Amino acid sequence: MFIGMPHNRKDDSVGVKTILIIIFLPACVALIFSIIQKTKIKSNKTMSDKNFTLTLPNIISVVGAMCAVMSIIILLLFTFLLNKPPHTIFYIAFGLFFWLGMYLIVKTLTFKVIVKDETITVFLPFRKTYSFNFSEITSVVRQTKKNRANSERIIIKTTINKKLIVESGAISYKRFVKKIQIIVDKEYLKGF
Repeated sequence: MFIGMPHNRKDDSVGVKTILIIIFLPACVALIFSIIQKTKIKSNKTMSDKNFTLTLPNIISVVGAMCAVMSIIILLLFTFLLNKPPHTIFYIAFGLFFWLGMYLIVKTLTFKVIVKDETITVFLPFRKTYSFNFSEITSVVRQTKKNRANSERIIIKTTINKKLIVESGAISYKRFVKKIQIIVDKEYLKGF
Protein backbone atom coordinates (compact mmCIF):
# COMPACT_ATOMS: atom_id res chain seq x y z
CA MET A 1 0.00 0.00 0.00
CA PHE A 2 2.85 2.40 0.74
CA ILE A 3 5.76 3.06 -1.63
CA GLY A 4 8.73 0.81 -0.97
CA MET A 5 6.78 -1.71 1.11
CA PRO A 6 6.17 -5.25 -0.12
CA HIS A 7 2.60 -5.91 -1.26
CA ASN A 8 0.63 -8.18 1.04
CA ARG A 9 -2.99 -8.87 0.01
CA LYS A 10 -4.01 -9.97 3.54
CA ASP A 11 -2.80 -6.69 5.08
CA ASP A 12 -4.58 -4.77 2.32
CA SER A 13 -7.89 -6.52 2.97
CA VAL A 14 -7.74 -5.59 6.67
CA GLY A 15 -7.08 -1.93 5.73
CA VAL A 16 -9.81 -1.98 3.10
CA LYS A 17 -12.33 -3.42 5.56
CA THR A 18 -11.42 -0.71 8.06
CA ILE A 19 -11.84 2.02 5.44
CA LEU A 20 -15.22 0.61 4.35
CA ILE A 21 -16.40 0.42 7.96
CA ILE A 22 -15.28 4.04 8.53
CA ILE A 23 -17.25 5.13 5.45
CA PHE A 24 -20.46 3.12 5.89
CA LEU A 25 -21.07 2.60 9.61
CA PRO A 26 -21.50 6.26 10.73
CA ALA A 27 -23.73 6.98 7.74
CA CYS A 28 -25.96 4.01 8.52
CA VAL A 29 -26.21 5.03 12.19
CA ALA A 30 -27.11 8.62 11.16
CA LEU A 31 -29.77 7.28 8.79
CA ILE A 32 -31.30 5.11 11.52
CA PHE A 33 -31.44 8.05 13.95
CA SER A 34 -33.00 10.23 11.21
CA ILE A 35 -35.72 7.68 10.59
CA ILE A 36 -36.41 7.52 14.34
CA GLN A 37 -36.56 11.34 14.50
CA LYS A 38 -38.91 11.47 11.50
CA THR A 39 -41.35 9.13 13.23
CA LYS A 40 -41.45 11.52 16.22
CA ILE A 41 -42.23 14.60 14.11
CA LYS A 42 -45.95 15.18 13.79
CA SER A 43 -46.84 16.61 10.40
CA ASN A 44 -49.74 18.93 9.84
CA LYS A 45 -52.23 16.91 7.78
CA THR A 46 -54.68 19.76 7.22
CA MET A 47 -52.71 22.75 6.05
CA SER A 48 -54.06 26.28 5.90
CA ASP A 49 -52.49 29.74 5.81
CA LYS A 50 -52.39 29.72 9.63
CA ASN A 51 -51.07 26.18 10.15
CA PHE A 52 -48.75 24.50 7.68
CA THR A 53 -45.52 22.51 7.40
CA LEU A 54 -42.45 23.25 5.30
CA THR A 55 -40.63 20.14 4.09
CA LEU A 56 -38.15 19.27 1.38
CA PRO A 57 -39.45 17.50 -1.72
CA ASN A 58 -38.86 13.73 -1.83
CA ILE A 59 -36.91 14.07 -5.09
CA ILE A 60 -33.95 15.30 -3.01
CA SER A 61 -33.83 12.02 -1.10
CA VAL A 62 -34.14 10.11 -4.40
CA VAL A 63 -31.10 11.97 -5.77
CA GLY A 64 -29.26 11.31 -2.49
CA ALA A 65 -30.16 7.61 -2.62
CA MET A 66 -28.92 7.32 -6.20
CA CYS A 67 -25.69 9.06 -5.25
CA ALA A 68 -25.15 6.79 -2.22
CA VAL A 69 -26.05 3.56 -4.04
CA MET A 70 -23.80 4.32 -7.01
CA SER A 71 -20.94 5.10 -4.63
CA ILE A 72 -21.47 1.84 -2.76
CA ILE A 73 -21.55 -0.17 -5.98
CA ILE A 74 -18.38 1.45 -7.32
CA LEU A 75 -16.56 1.13 -3.98
CA LEU A 76 -17.45 -2.53 -3.56
CA LEU A 77 -16.79 -3.52 -7.19
CA PHE A 78 -13.36 -1.89 -7.31
CA THR A 79 -12.47 -3.18 -3.86
CA PHE A 80 -13.37 -6.83 -4.30
CA LEU A 81 -12.97 -7.41 -8.06
CA LEU A 82 -9.48 -5.99 -8.49
CA ASN A 83 -6.40 -7.95 -7.46
CA LYS A 84 -4.97 -4.92 -5.72
CA PRO A 85 -7.25 -2.54 -3.78
CA PRO A 86 -7.54 1.00 -5.15
CA HIS A 87 -5.54 3.89 -3.76
CA THR A 88 -6.70 5.63 -0.57
CA ILE A 89 -7.67 8.72 -2.59
CA PHE A 90 -10.24 6.56 -4.41
CA TYR A 91 -11.84 5.66 -1.07
CA ILE A 92 -11.80 9.27 0.08
CA ALA A 93 -13.41 10.54 -3.14
CA PHE A 94 -16.17 7.94 -3.32
CA GLY A 95 -16.59 7.99 0.45
CA LEU A 96 -17.33 11.73 0.26
CA PHE A 97 -19.72 11.12 -2.63
CA PHE A 98 -21.48 8.46 -0.53
CA TRP A 99 -21.65 10.85 2.44
CA LEU A 100 -23.13 13.58 0.23
CA GLY A 101 -25.89 11.20 -0.85
CA MET A 102 -26.54 10.13 2.73
CA TYR A 103 -26.65 13.77 3.89
CA LEU A 104 -29.31 14.56 1.25
CA ILE A 105 -31.38 11.60 2.46
CA VAL A 106 -31.00 12.54 6.13
CA LYS A 107 -31.77 16.21 5.45
CA THR A 108 -34.93 15.33 3.52
CA LEU A 109 -36.07 13.01 6.30
CA THR A 110 -35.41 15.41 9.18
CA PHE A 111 -35.81 18.97 7.83
CA LYS A 112 -39.21 20.27 8.82
CA VAL A 113 -40.53 23.69 9.82
CA ILE A 114 -43.96 23.59 11.42
CA VAL A 115 -45.85 26.87 11.53
CA LYS A 116 -48.77 26.80 13.93
CA ASP A 117 -50.48 30.15 14.44
CA GLU A 118 -47.67 32.41 15.76
CA THR A 119 -45.17 29.65 16.62
CA ILE A 120 -42.47 28.26 14.33
CA THR A 121 -40.92 24.92 15.31
CA VAL A 122 -37.75 23.93 13.48
CA PHE A 123 -36.44 20.37 13.01
CA LEU A 124 -32.96 20.25 11.45
CA PRO A 125 -30.60 17.34 10.81
CA PHE A 126 -28.04 16.78 13.57
CA ARG A 127 -29.35 19.71 15.64
CA LYS A 128 -31.69 20.13 18.56
CA THR A 129 -35.28 21.12 17.80
CA TYR A 130 -36.18 24.70 18.70
CA SER A 131 -39.20 27.01 18.52
CA PHE A 132 -39.74 30.75 18.28
CA ASN A 133 -42.57 33.16 17.63
CA PHE A 134 -42.95 35.57 14.75
CA SER A 135 -42.55 38.39 17.29
CA GLU A 136 -39.02 37.13 18.07
CA ILE A 137 -37.79 37.61 14.49
CA THR A 138 -35.16 40.37 14.24
CA SER A 139 -34.26 40.03 10.56
CA VAL A 140 -35.56 38.35 7.40
CA VAL A 141 -33.36 38.62 4.33
CA ARG A 142 -34.68 37.41 0.99
CA GLN A 143 -31.94 36.48 -1.48
CA THR A 144 -32.55 35.72 -5.15
CA LYS A 145 -30.04 33.66 -7.13
CA LYS A 146 -29.31 34.54 -10.74
CA ASN A 147 -29.89 31.11 -12.29
CA ARG A 148 -32.36 29.58 -14.74
CA ALA A 149 -34.90 28.81 -12.03
CA ASN A 150 -34.50 32.23 -10.33
CA SER A 151 -34.41 30.35 -7.05
CA GLU A 152 -34.42 32.22 -3.80
CA ARG A 153 -34.09 31.71 -0.09
CA ILE A 154 -34.91 33.53 3.10
CA ILE A 155 -32.58 33.85 6.05
CA ILE A 156 -34.34 34.43 9.37
CA LYS A 157 -32.56 35.60 12.53
CA THR A 158 -34.23 35.68 15.95
CA THR A 159 -33.77 37.19 19.39
CA ILE A 160 -32.85 33.72 20.73
CA ASN A 161 -29.74 33.73 18.46
CA LYS A 162 -31.13 31.17 16.05
CA LYS A 163 -30.77 31.34 12.30
CA LEU A 164 -33.09 29.55 9.88
CA ILE A 165 -32.49 29.29 6.14
CA VAL A 166 -35.36 28.12 3.95
CA GLU A 167 -34.85 27.53 0.22
CA SER A 168 -37.57 28.22 -2.33
CA GLY A 169 -37.66 24.52 -3.27
CA ALA A 170 -39.27 23.68 0.06
CA ILE A 171 -42.92 22.68 0.04
CA SER A 172 -45.12 25.54 1.37
CA TYR A 173 -42.30 28.07 0.86
CA LYS A 174 -44.56 30.72 -0.77
CA ARG A 175 -47.12 30.35 2.02
CA PHE A 176 -44.33 30.90 4.59
CA VAL A 177 -43.00 34.01 2.82
CA LYS A 178 -46.53 35.42 2.57
CA LYS A 179 -47.12 34.90 6.29
CA ILE A 180 -43.78 36.54 7.13
CA GLN A 181 -44.67 39.57 5.00
CA ILE A 182 -48.01 39.90 6.78
CA ILE A 183 -46.87 39.38 10.39
CA VAL A 184 -43.26 40.61 10.65
CA ASP A 185 -42.65 44.38 10.86
CA LYS A 186 -41.53 45.88 7.54
CA GLU A 187 -38.37 47.32 9.15
CA TYR A 188 -37.06 43.75 9.69
CA LEU A 189 -37.64 42.68 6.07
CA LYS A 190 -34.89 43.08 3.46
CA GLY A 191 -35.14 42.13 -0.21
CA PHE A 192 -38.94 41.90 -0.34
